[in-house]
Amino acid sequence: MRSTKRFIGVTRIATSLGYYLTIPLLGVVALRAGAMSPIEVGTLVAVHAVFRRGLALPVGVLCDRRGAERVLVLGLVAEAAGYALLASSITFPIWLAALVIDGAGGAAYNSAGRVVLARVAKDDGSSARSFAGFYVATQVGALAGPLAGALVSAGGAPRLVLVLSAVVYLGAAAGALLRYRKVERTPPARRQGSWRTAFAEPLRHKLFVGHCVLTVPMWFGVSLFVSAVPLEAEHRGLQYVDVGLINSMNALVVVALGHAAGRLTEGWAMSRRWVLLGGGSLVMAAGCLLCLPAGTPWFYAGMLVVTVGELALIVAADVVASELAPNGATGVYLGYTTMSWGLGAVLAGLLSGFLLDGSSTGRLWFWPAAAALLLTGATGLVTVGRRQARRPTVIAATA
Repeated sequence: MRSTKRFIGVTRIATSLGYYLTIPLLGVVALRAGAMSPIEVGTLVAVHAVFRRGLALPVGVLCDRRGAERVLVLGLVAEAAGYALLASSITFPIWLAALVIDGAGGAAYNSAGRVVLARVAKDDGSSARSFAGFYVATQVGALAGPLAGALVSAGGAPRLVLVLSAVVYLGAAAGALLRYRKVERTPPARRQGSWRTAFAEPLRHKLFVGHCVLTVPMWFGVSLFVSAVPLEAEHRGLQYVDVGLINSMNALVVVALGHAAGRLTEGWAMSRRWVLLGGGSLVMAAGCLLCLPAGTPWFYAGMLVVTVGELALIVAADVVASELAPNGATGVYLGYTTMSWGLGAVLAGLLSGFLLDGSSTGRLWFWPAAAALLLTGATGLVTVGRRQARRPTVIAATA
């Protein structure tokens, strides 16, 4: 079990390093090269999110039925190919194709890695710590990636970061191939019925559907670091390094506090996790409002507060989904959770591309709208959590 967790953690660090070397800076690179408009940049972010998050559902079912290890390896290979294509040319059609390929590969790796982790964590009762560790590993790579990418780009070689990302993913894929050639794969749980049945079953679970819908605003908030930060930085006249520093600040907070948050919340009742998610969404809303003033320190402070809210997400969202999932359906349940992430990311990409167009009026609409969305999610999450907390008392009183 420990070796599996360690392997997932190491590959997650590598893949997040490759991702964050490149993705947070794509918008700035494209705009400063004069190759794309803000709308095209927003479209790229949205399309990438559709494939990276939206394909998680069929990939999750595939993991449940065929086993997650092979899916994990194929995903890493696809991501390496996507980054190689990104490095070949800074044009909208090429980048669109590259981000489709990378998005599909990312869906495969992320879904398969979390299914493997959930399976092991259920056996030893460490779900909160394990999923927190997964996101901490993500941010370890994210801590160095944006800053390194910004420094290389500022040195006049923005394409070099794309090449470096491809190399990192190739290394991770090679490591996964070696591991799963030598160890026996855990046989997947056999699920009866068609793929349509597998897709439909979670939608009959009202509490799970509510979880997916109400966490969309929080995934929107997390996605602001990729979609809104580069465009807002361009409007404020900031540099590559500022974009890198803001993303590295986000990573540093998660790395520093993520494991502690996981240990603190291990064993919490599900109702308590719902309320925690609501509190995190409320904190993110406050962070968005802090981004309204024109001064650069306000921008940094606002995104720092958004990061604090993100801590609730990493220790609760996947844990709730995996606890609600029946045996043999963890992949599809986590797939729907990832689709919520995808919907939030698409919304962030489109809204930021539309409103953060370089005009002062657009940004004055964007940040309050983001805060309102997060406040709506917070209200729903806390309401459901309180209802769930009262339910055992009601049952006991009427028994």
